[in-house]
Amino acid sequence: MTDETNTAVRIAEDSFGKRAEFDEIEIGAPLETMEWVVTDEDIEKQCRIDEDYHEAYVLGSSLADDERVAPPQIQYRPPRWMLTRTYNVRGVFYKWEFESFKAIRPGEKITVTGEIVDKWIKNEREFIKFEAIGHDEDGEKVFSTLRTHVLDVVERSAPREGSGIDSGHKPEKI
Repeated sequence: MTDETNTAVRIAEDSFGKRAEFDEIEIGAPLETMEWVVTDEDIEKQCRIDEDYHEAYVLGSSLADDERVAPPQIQYRPPRWMLTRTYNVRGVFYKWEFESFKAIRPGEKITVTGEIVDKWIKNEREFIKFEAIGHDEDGEKVFSTLRTHVLDVVERSAPREGSGIDSGHKPEKI
């Protein structure tokens, strides 16, 4: 973002309050835990988004009649929601790693926990890395993910000032 003199600035606050600063984010700090239940509608929407209609995801197909599962990439959003619930940050995802251990099924409650695992400065940009793990109601691991997020796109030496239009908090719905 730039101010009226066309100088790059970082937004200090938005409609959700003061933006979290790099120094306020602590390695080892937990992210707000969430419980998440995937619905048939969520699976259908994810299939449309990705244009991925594998038989296992499509209700009424021979594979999905009794054992419908969600595409593995459906687990992308909950960890991001957790980060936003815990820290009022914006920026860009830089890296995304995930591993699936079990299929995600509609109606199954998944408890997702997470924490900040690292942070660093590179090329005058601030990066944070966080991990999230989803467990089913039996305590079995469903997925794990590591995400690297660059805070702001503007160099960290740019002043933090003014209010911005919020674009970060999204409805917690697939």
